[in-house]
Amino acid sequence: MVGGWVPRARVLVVNMALPERTPLALLPTPLQRLDRLTRAWGGPNLWVKRDDLTGFELSGNKVRKLEFHFAAAASAAVTTVITCGAVQSNHCRATALAAAQLGFRAILYLRSPNGRPPDTAVGNHLLTQLAGAELRFITPAEYEHRDEIMAAAAAEQPGAAWVIPEGASDALGMWGYVLAMREIHDQVARIPGPPPTLWHAASSGGTTAGIGWGADRLGSRVAIAACSVGESAASLRARVEKIWAEAGTVTHAPTPSIPIDYIDHHVGGGYGVVSDEELLIQREATSLTGLIFDPTYTGKAIVGLHRDIAAGRFGSGDNVVFWHTGGGFAAFAHDFSRTGVAAAPAAGSA
Repeated sequence: MVGGWVPRARVLVVNMALPERTPLALLPTPLQRLDRLTRAWGGPNLWVKRDDLTGFELSGNKVRKLEFHFAAAASAAVTTVITCGAVQSNHCRATALAAAQLGFRAILYLRSPNGRPPDTAVGNHLLTQLAGAELRFITPAEYEHRDEIMAAAAAEQPGAAWVIPEGASDALGMWGYVLAMREIHDQVARIPGPPPTLWHAASSGGTTAGIGWGADRLGSRVAIAACSVGESAASLRARVEKIWAEAGTVTHAPTPSIPIDYIDHHVGGGYGVVSDEELLIQREATSLTGLIFDPTYTGKAIVGLHRDIAAGRFGSGDNVVFWHTGGGFAAFAHDFSRTGVAAAPAAGSA
């Protein structure tokens, strides 16, 4: 049974006050049925929230968060933004392109295995170059100190700079998905049957934090499933609760009480590591939906959903909304042809 949470007895805050934002995303994004995937995979009725359609170059969930960070950067009258992520970071790509659109200089600290740029620029990495961002490569060990590194770089900039944390996942970026929950709240109300489970890829915690905060304030009866792409469930929960604590300090609002299911049994080989089996499932999902999945994020989340459906987590009368958080450009950085992946037949395609 899904959607069993009962909101606390209090006034529902539907008209939530939000910080200043700079419109970047094309909103609202649609909610669509996935009929062919539902028939092929069995189990629940499947839907998709199309946050891959927040734009083209600025596609994905990061754009919703960046609307608030770029507004804050403009208010601070800085000319440079600094952020960090992996070489194929969707967040860094979106930051670089948003900065180019709005006239900011962007400095990106990109994590690579050896602290050097890859031999070939593909996917998100190529787009950060085209956007004119300054790319600074650091090792995984250095990345552990990313906040200190970015703070030092900001202090060196003429007139300072605005630092955006990994994934824009903090008490400011969170509001992008508080606003998104207000958007989807009305959409899922039109789904027949029980309230759905919102299934989404989770990593730095900002998207999950915003979904949870918004659902709690709206008194939503949806269930929330945060499918980790690399973090342990305990680590992901800690990240979300830290963001909530920071937001509570600013807003003087109570911590959300809505339960969130933190799922970490689909991380496989870890962040950014994708097996042939996972690529096969992702390809099948694309062949049945026409959607592009980022193997690191949405790809792992759709694999996790497939496996949990096969394991009997959901019944035929349940509803599941796959919140597609974008990241399609990263698919071009993976080799789907290995081990016959590209030639594999799609289930249910006859």
